[in-house]
Amino acid sequence: MTSMDSAGSELRGWAARQMIAEDARWAMDVLLSAQRLPRLSPYVPLIIGHHFVRIAYEGAHALRSTDPHLGIPALAELLGQNYASVTARARHVSKLLDDNKKTYETVIAELDAIAREHQERFSGNAVRWARWLETDLGLYVSGKKLIGATWPAAYRLGLSVNAEGAISGHDLRAVTEEWGGTLAVLGAATLDSTAPTATLDLSEVPRIAGKDRRADRYLSERFENGFPIGLKVLLLAIEGEMNTLATFVAGTAPGHSEAVFRARTVAAYHALSALKRVSDRYESRTTEGMSALRELLESPPAQTLMSRPGQVVRNRCMHYEIRDPRLALDPTKAMFGIVESVVPGKSLPEFSAEVELVIALMAELLRQWRPAAR
Repeated sequence: MTSMDSAGSELRGWAARQMIAEDARWAMDVLLSAQRLPRLSPYVPLIIGHHFVRIAYEGAHALRSTDPHLGIPALAELLGQNYASVTARARHVSKLLDDNKKTYETVIAELDAIAREHQERFSGNAVRWARWLETDLGLYVSGKKLIGATWPAAYRLGLSVNAEGAISGHDLRAVTEEWGGTLAVLGAATLDSTAPTATLDLSEVPRIAGKDRRADRYLSERFENGFPIGLKVLLLAIEGEMNTLATFVAGTAPGHSEAVFRARTVAAYHALSALKRVSDRYESRTTEGMSALRELLESPPAQTLMSRPGQVVRNRCMHYEIRDPRLALDPTKAMFGIVESVVPGKSLPEFSAEVELVIALMAELLRQWRPAAR
């Protein structure tokens, strides 16, 4: 290997380590800062916990690399000894319909199963005359916007309804503790042993409230007539994710702008990809909702994100290891100049603005999408 090749490999390894540490420290800061607000902290794992699992899984994988400029055996050993189960749990990190190991039918069937589990647990318990009052779907709402729901949260985090009828009990506490341990290790990827601290002021985040609904009534008024329950759950997940990114996650950007950029880019890319799959599957439908979906998919910001360069940016936001020696890294630029190197004529702030716009467009589309009148 020439000295130039070695220098390039070293820079790519350092860039990956830097992004791992930034993302892990963002996640730890969010968790620690939210703990200061009892009204907020219980919701944080439920609405963005899948991002923490992604960071933990992808970061652990990178630190186990045999590349001496990337892998850190001492840290990898700590992960292997103490935090292995969080890696196993990463299979629950949903790529929506973009998971190449699962078919469309498999994902929808899994979401259908989550719906049945919750319906069976919460239905039929009241006296017969009062059963019409029972609810089986919990919504998380902030500033009148849906930011999450119990069914998608249970799916993404691999949580089951417990005997008390909650998904925020022991299992969630246990996985949160694992995140803390794993993220603490990943936060040292740049060999910075500084203890994580709470630096974020989340007091201005709109109050999050839980609202209980009866799913069959609520979902009958959402999206398209004839959509399977599992698909409607998927669309609820996307709507909640987009609103979370635009509100709560936006409030965590101070000091963590690049980590937030990566979280937004990954989530927006997979949401668009999922919506494209839905559009293709129901291509013969010409309802107002489907027409609005196709218009969104054809919009310039959506086309930018779903282009080949946009996909490469997503890959660099999702997977930390950088193998392509042709990628021109610049340590003087944000995120090592990856966006400028990949997307012709766009800077990271410009690309980020398009991601933010398409997030807002998806959130609004899903909020307004109602079944066509019969």
